[in-house]
Amino acid sequence: MANTNTSTTFPVTVHEYPSAQPGRFVHAYEHGVSSTTPATNALVFIGGLGDGPHGVPYVRTIARTIAHEAGLDFSVFEVRLSSSFSGWGYGSLAQDVKEIGRFVGYLRATMGKKKVVLMGHSTGCQDCLEYLDTGKYVAAAPGVDGVILQGPVSDREAMGLGVGAEEVERCAGFARAMVLEGRGEEIVPRGMVEDVLGDTPVSAYRLWSLAAVGGDDDYFSSDLPDDRVTAIWGRLRQPVLIVPSANDEFVPKEVDVDALVRKWMSYCRPPAVVSELSGLIPGANHRVDDATSQGWLAERVVRFLAGLD
Repeated sequence: MANTNTSTTFPVTVHEYPSAQPGRFVHAYEHGVSSTTPATNALVFIGGLGDGPHGVPYVRTIARTIAHEAGLDFSVFEVRLSSSFSGWGYGSLAQDVKEIGRFVGYLRATMGKKKVVLMGHSTGCQDCLEYLDTGKYVAAAPGVDGVILQGPVSDREAMGLGVGAEEVERCAGFARAMVLEGRGEEIVPRGMVEDVLGDTPVSAYRLWSLAAVGGDDDYFSSDLPDDRVTAIWGRLRQPVLIVPSANDEFVPKEVDVDALVRKWMSYCRPPAVVSELSGLIPGANHRVDDATSQGWLAERVVRFLAGLD
């Protein structure tokens, strides 16, 4: 396993661009230092709940691998969303999509990037697929040229591993009642959720979204009905790489992840193409801490990017 207790330094280039609020700016981080010949294309990494820029170590492995790949004209970016780190409890997929869309717009219009690919980790995978719902986000989400989904897991099922499905359902029901009362933006009492989600303050809406069957975040549960699976995967129009972790501690043991991925793939329709490079990352836990597993993932990402038209 990678040693997570050592200190390290690494260079990034900070990009400041306008936020949705007049006079305010937000920041994204490009791996490596500024170059007189910047890359033509961009890979944008989006982490999961509790993550933020530089919080997932394998991103640096991918950036280094891309930098050493002759002819692969991509650079790697991490964007700080309002939902980053502990902000996820107040967030939503819709808000994430709008903020990601502003950054994609910056990459296209200001930096002149030709290809933009989104890469999600964990709940960031929900952001990626939500972003591709063009019927919902026509103006807010400029087009992208591909999507990589690493560690797509069901938050609802993952919560149940710790406290049981009944407790998750109880929390979801409590949150739904608050939402129906018009109190969706209020913070749920800590005693209701600390066993399920820890000590991060979470709104009633976000708790419902994550914990409820059919919640807005319910993208990857193994028990999703076929019509929901069709709605998610049948609308894709971009190349997709799906790379779950083989030893993901947040996936129930009874879930056959390989079969689930094949099911998702079966619902895609042209022009969407699920890459043949898709597959479970050998030896990988949820965050892909193992160095060998990170190398496998980086090699698949490089090959996927190189194959984009």
